[in-house]
Amino acid sequence: MIFLDLLFPPKTNCILCGKVIREGKICLDCESNLPFIVGNKCVICGKPIIDGDKCPDCMETNHVFTRSISPFEYDDTIKSLIARFKYYKERSLSEFFAEYMYKYIKEDGVEFDTIVPVPLHRTKLDERGYNQSELLARELSYRFDVIMSKPLRRIKNTKSQTGLKREDRMKNLKGAFKVVYADLVKDKTVLLVDDVLTTGSTLDECAKALRESGAKDVFAATIATGRNV
Repeated sequence: MIFLDLLFPPKTNCILCGKVIREGKICLDCESNLPFIVGNKCVICGKPIIDGDKCPDCMETNHVFTRSISPFEYDDTIKSLIARFKYYKERSLSEFFAEYMYKYIKEDGVEFDTIVPVPLHRTKLDERGYNQSELLARELSYRFDVIMSKPLRRIKNTKSQTGLKREDRMKNLKGAFKVVYADLVKDKTVLLVDDVLTTGSTLDECAKALRESGAKDVFAATIATGRNV
């Protein structure tokens, strides 16, 4: 079988245009059109900005996490791929997203002791069948050779954050997360993983719980952020 694979490499289809490709999940043409975040970006949330160090939101907000890193801006293409990943059971897209997240985190030079996914409430986990953030965290764990731990629990089944302003998001999430295994984060630098950074409210609430349980520092990583969130 290995010999045949060498002679006739297995084919797959590009996740965007469907073109047959020899390896990977995306063709070179589609990859070149992905909305990578390049150039100047906010030193806190990672959103692309024209100049300065911080975006307008981060100038007005004291985030609990130290910094967040994302490879992509949240345009229609990435939005569609994340929807397929979260709601249409295309779990293998975790490998695709994690590879780019890994590159950006590595380039940023952030060092951490453990990787923690943002948890889903049990009700939502039962409905979906998996936690997309945990799949991403697991892939990053493989790539960095850093243990993934699950000290966080989502103890409130909050309503959707879509369409809510930051103040309303924070109220919605207040008390939603709890650390149940403090020994997994005490005196450790945590990389907190989620799919999208919008206002940063979810990451802040998780980071707050982690810091209150003794985490030394909390960085974050998401698939996407940006002006279009």
